[in-house]
Amino acid sequence: MERRALLTTGLTTGLTTALAATAGCDGPGPADPHPAPSPPAPPPSPPAPSAGPGRTPSWKALAEGLDGLLVRPGDEAYATARQLYNRRFDGLRPAAVAYVAGEEDVRECLAFARRHGVRVAVRNGGHSYGGWSGGDGRLVVDVSRLAAVGADGGSGAVVGAGARLVSVYRALAARGRTVPAGSCPTVGVTGLTLGGGHGVVSRAYGLTCDSLEAATLVTADGRTVRASADEDPDLLWALRGGGLAGFGVVTELRFRTHPAPPTVTAYLNWPWTRARAVLAAWQEWGPDQPDEIWSSLRLSAGAGGGTPAVTVTALTLGGRGDLEDALDRLADRVGAPARSVSLRERGFLEAMLVFAGCAGLSDEQCRLPGSLPGRSPRGALGRETYAALSDFFDRSLPQAGRAALAAAVESFTRTTVEEGGGGGSVMLTALGGAVNRVDPSATAFVHRRSRMLAQYVASWRPGTPGTAQERWLRRTRDAVRRYASGRAYQNYPDPALADWRRAYYGEAADRLAALRDRYDPAGLFRYAQSP
Repeated sequence: MERRALLTTGLTTGLTTALAATAGCDGPGPADPHPAPSPPAPPPSPPAPSAGPGRTPSWKALAEGLDGLLVRPGDEAYATARQLYNRRFDGLRPAAVAYVAGEEDVRECLAFARRHGVRVAVRNGGHSYGGWSGGDGRLVVDVSRLAAVGADGGSGAVVGAGARLVSVYRALAARGRTVPAGSCPTVGVTGLTLGGGHGVVSRAYGLTCDSLEAATLVTADGRTVRASADEDPDLLWALRGGGLAGFGVVTELRFRTHPAPPTVTAYLNWPWTRARAVLAAWQEWGPDQPDEIWSSLRLSAGAGGGTPAVTVTALTLGGRGDLEDALDRLADRVGAPARSVSLRERGFLEAMLVFAGCAGLSDEQCRLPGSLPGRSPRGALGRETYAALSDFFDRSLPQAGRAALAAAVESFTRTTVEEGGGGGSVMLTALGGAVNRVDPSATAFVHRRSRMLAQYVASWRPGTPGTAQERWLRRTRDAVRRYASGRAYQNYPDPALADWRRAYYGEAADRLAALRDRYDPAGLFRYAQSP
């Protein structure tokens, strides 16, 4: 067969839109201005810490003691301040949201919470799939104002806990550096890091948490603690993938950075009739590529009929020719040409902005709209309504599994517009490379033997219950779960997951629980899935 014959069957423009849809934020649907219904009740949290006798919370006193802003129910800003990224959680009503201005504000909030028996939720970008960065009756400590990104030595970076990914990418790219992180621009770097953090350069550079060298946090008792290899290495171990346990409020992170070279991005689309063949080919191809080549496979369908889509997205930190050769080998495995193909050489920052859906937008535009910290009056992005689940796979799907997955995606087309419409998709991301060269016990992220990560996502129209979509979501995951490893990604939490400790943390769960009890013995930060 002539070289690259399968890559010259078609060229498509609009790669920016395609890549953003494939690897951007977690929910696939467009933003919608209508409010969402109240969410179903989450699993119960442990009892709140006991308040001191006869003490009634004086929120006014707390507000006066902060340099930052405290927003309470009844305040004009409260309707926006209580929002998380996912409209599914718009029914949550925290007792207050504190936009802290520094460590002293954090200490003041935690002291107030201890005195009055108020539980604390920590929020950066507010993207928690379980709604854990909010909560009824909680004091939400929002760190969005702590967003500075600076240099620390030759190749280090000091990043404020409130920095959003798009700002981190921009600041580091100006120095020709980066950290391996995700693609959703409004995700906060801290939440991503504490749960692991994977993205389009993870096969080359590892997870986000693998580049974490130190962290500063304020613990439940108000102490400032630094975790590093020299100072509290046990805590650093926990923060690398198990930091969602709630050891304190992180205020600053120090990362080892990596070169940010030019990239080549690729987008390939096959007819749906080839979906099973593409899945069979990609799962043997993607995880076995050289470290510099990342790829994902997406199977997606819309409501109300229509034909599902199968797409492969790839990025390389190497040369264009190497990626073309690799994609030729993929097409050979499929046995049929892609219907459309696009390859483009891009600067590193340009590629990250394309994947984020922020190409052509300024840093201020690549935010949610509003005047509160973390937002921008010029913000052009919107929130979404969706639910998601995950599985890690240590081996490829057999023929029966591939057929079941394709059939499940096809079934979403039978969802009606009257049921809320939306979309259903399965994203398979290739792991391996630098991610899997780390010993599973070296960090609290134990999923180091998996070939791929599956994310199942269902979206629906705000204002509708999403019952049909969530039912599809669980049926789809159940269709292939027998082939999965039994592990799930802690940054994609499922509040209904029964054996979540083992699924998220495996052999690290007991050690994490012991450390959590050491740093937060009263359970100030505790929530339903604290390790």
